Amino acid sequence: MKIIVTGSEGFIGKALCKVLRNRGVEVVGIDRVCGTEAADVWHILKDGGIDAVIHLAAQTSVFNDDREKILNDNIDSFVRVADACTAYGVRLVYASSSTANPCNTTSMYGISKHFDEQYASIYCKNAIGVRLHNVYGPNPRKGTLLYALMNSEKVTLYNGGLNTRCFTYIDDVVEGLIYAIGCKRKLINIANPYACTVKEFAEAVREHNGVEIECVGEKREFDNPCQEVDDSLFCVPLDYKTFIEGITQVFDKDKKGEER
Repeated sequence: MKIIVTGSEGFIGKALCKVLRNRGVEVVGIDRVCGTEAADVWHILKDGGIDAVIHLAAQTSVFNDDREKILNDNIDSFVRVADACTAYGVRLVYASSSTANPCNTTSMYGISKHFDEQYASIYCKNAIGVRLHNVYGPNPRKGTLLYALMNSEKVTLYNGGLNTRCFTYIDDVVEGLIYAIGCKRKLINIANPYACTVKEFAEAVREHNGVEIECVGEKREFDNPCQEVDDSLFCVPLDYKTFIEGITQVFDKDKKGEER
């Protein structure tokens, strides 16, 4: 099997490519840091021999309000990748987000992911969207809660730390993306069913590194107190790690100096 992975050097992309290669899959990585763009999928697909495209490349932060970048990387690039897969009859698995659910959309990022889902449902019949929920793991991305908790002496949590999230461990996300290749549905969830508050998540990290946590009552404009999982969508059946198990594994790997 031969699979293209866009965003192959990103947090999820690196983990996915490593597992795919370990299972004997030939991976073609596409990433801006390597000098390639998602739109390059067109040139690769025309030569044939590709079984699937897993599209992860995107602006990934709900805090990013650069509309031009989001329009270019999350919408225009997605359309090009989807159109290429349609033109060459190749399976497309694309990363969507919990924030694509209209109940959760509070940012341009969420709007872009909702657009991608709608576009694929109409114009890319061989695509499956995968709604990811608060992915975390070893070597977390800058700008994420776990990164702050692991690299700061003190972290402030808004809304009293009571915002609830379905933090989903990276290994579960990788397995879910691989599962999606053969799934016949159009849109699915990869979501840890063990939801917790941001405060509970932070306190679990504190057990390992002693980070100071400050909870304040202030609510930020873009905050969503309860990020809902759309139960009408199929959720990939995995033995999901609880956030306690996941955080423990993060620190175990951190101590060993392991990289994904």
